[in-house]
Amino acid sequence: MNDKTIVALYDERSDAQRAADDLHAAGFDRDEVAIEGGSMASSAAGAVGLGSGSGSSWAGDYSSGGRVSSLTRLGVPQSDAEVYAEGVRRGGSLLIAKVSSAKVDDALDIIERHAPVDLDNRGQHYRQAGWSGYDHALGDFDEVQATEERSRYGTGLGAAAAGLRDVDTGRTATDATVGSDREEVIPIAEEQLHVGKRTVERGRVRVHSYVVETPVEETVTLRDETVSVERRAVDRAVADVPADAFRERDIEVTETDEQAVVGKEARVVEELVVRKDVATETETVRDTVRRTEVEIDDGRTDLGRTDGTIRRDTDRTDI
Repeated sequence: MNDKTIVALYDERSDAQRAADDLHAAGFDRDEVAIEGGSMASSAAGAVGLGSGSGSSWAGDYSSGGRVSSLTRLGVPQSDAEVYAEGVRRGGSLLIAKVSSAKVDDALDIIERHAPVDLDNRGQHYRQAGWSGYDHALGDFDEVQATEERSRYGTGLGAAAAGLRDVDTGRTATDATVGSDREEVIPIAEEQLHVGKRTVERGRVRVHSYVVETPVEETVTLRDETVSVERRAVDRAVADVPADAFRERDIEVTETDEQAVVGKEARVVEELVVRKDVATETETVRDTVRRTEVEIDDGRTDLGRTDGTIRRDTDRTDI
């Protein structure tokens, strides 16, 4: 059974780690799943399994200069490898998994569940900003630069929502303690559904006209004239003939025949009309949208409260 290598880029290392944890929980071998970049970008030489387990030199050659070549040796196209490497340089994390061909779809479902980066879209953003390719001579982003880069693509909100999911699912998350001189902001996000229209070609109707010759026949009566000259023997007195019997004369008779003459006239006997009728119909689009819900647990007592505080019987409030 052939093994396949799956590579996915995440802006947040925590998302890559959750995807790896779900792969492990689904039965994928830990030695065949590695995370590169993020907080471990400088220590990737200790990557899990993929250096020795897959026969590639990924784990041993993961430096800023060897990122692209290491990925291409795993079978990643050069153009994609450069975008992956640039994403790691800017603070992203790569999840690399070696799976059997029979389990590729299962692995992809788990990896995509944690919202990896759309590689084509990200590469387009890089190029629009003037990026022309991965340059290993450029240093990796520090934490401040990486945070700014994540906020540029809106992944900070995803990290906050992921943190809330950790609490809901019983995962361990770091509690934030708000001091008297600072505040913590939890973004309340909500998805909106936008329905548009696009034209889809459903097929074509082609009308082709051509000429067909059909044999026809008509019967016509034609007149044929024939001139004949006949000499007859007679015996009668000259006195019985006219006086000018000895006058010279010429007699000319024209012989004519009739011939069939064919004429054709084009007539329109039928019309083929091609038209396109347009009808409108109303279709109901159904989908789901997400929003962030916040639950407030207030453990304070009623003693010493002023107006505007939350009572114990309303300690749990949904926003």
